[in-house]
Amino acid sequence: MAVEIKGIDVSKWQAHSDGRTKVDFEKLKKLGYDFVILRASIGLSEDVAFHSHYMAAGDAGLHIGAYHYLKASTVKGALAEAEFFLKTMKNKRWIDYPVCLDIENNVQKLLGKKKCTDVALAFLQKVEAAGYYTMIYSGANFIKNYLDMERLRHFDVWLACYTSEARRKELYKHDILGIWQYSSSVILPGVYSGRLDQDVAYKDYAKIITSKKLNRL
Repeated sequence: MAVEIKGIDVSKWQAHSDGRTKVDFEKLKKLGYDFVILRASIGLSEDVAFHSHYMAAGDAGLHIGAYHYLKASTVKGALAEAEFFLKTMKNKRWIDYPVCLDIENNVQKLLGKKKCTDVALAFLQKVEAAGYYTMIYSGANFIKNYLDMERLRHFDVWLACYTSEARRKELYKHDILGIWQYSSSVILPGVYSGRLDQDVAYKDYAKIITSKKLNRL
């Protein structure tokens, strides 16, 4: 039987302007959710809510992953952002889910498939070399048109595709699917006042990462 583990992902948009989380992670846990993926950084800036989300999710007993939103359009820029991301992750000892590269920006679309893949690969390999279980996040259209997935097939995919499972399989042809972000508009009363991204993981990442002592655990 395939593993299907429920989770959400959040960023500063689910927090107060000073970074305090608006999400009740303890109630989320009681609803049967197992993990949360937090935006740690964007470009060369830390997400203002990263620490608050991290502490609250950890206290609630949720498994935690993290992601970085890439702004770079060159390999050099991607490596600089990877270095910043790693510094942001320093001393975060509860990260037992993948750390992810979010690549979807229009500046990367202008590069063409080869150069865009070069940029993604530079970031992913640098973060992986630091000892993290590293994953790539993007939408089905971006993956199809702007990334060479044969060159990236070493890395699991966290796919954004808001549709039915049958339609998703039509849009996303690759066999590498670790997490599916299947909605951005689910309401969970008592957990958060607005809409939340919804994810399902198809691997027990916490078990894999812990057993291999990755993510500096």
